[in-house]
Amino acid sequence: MNTKKVVVLALHDELESVYPPLNIAVGAASSGADVILAFSRRGVNILDKKYIPIPSDGIEYLSNALNDFNAPSIHELLEIAVESGVKLYAVDLDIKDRTDFIYPAEQVPIKWVLNEAVSADLFVHF
Repeated sequence: MNTKKVVVLALHDELESVYPPLNIAVGAASSGADVILAFSRRGVNILDKKYIPIPSDGIEYLSNALNDFNAPSIHELLEIAVESGVKLYAVDLDIKDRTDFIYPAEQVPIKWVLNEAVSADLFVHF
């Protein structure tokens, strides 16, 4: 059986937008797939050591709800992803950008991500 390939593109850094790409990446990796998790210029904030996930206006309750359900934090999900073999990439990040990454992410152009997506069994973006 061939190994499945999954490409996930994280486009945003609001709390409600961060969980879906991370959950899919972790789930796919735990099922044995090769997973690429790419972060856009805004999504790359998730990898910053100083990142604090804040929900969008109107859904401030989400932080408490996730806490009440004992959902893993964003940083915990990232750790699980990396430990599961998910490969991290930063898309079109300027060299001048000074993000203090929790985990290293290779810098790639968006064209590279799209080429990987063409050959993937699943491509999702959030």
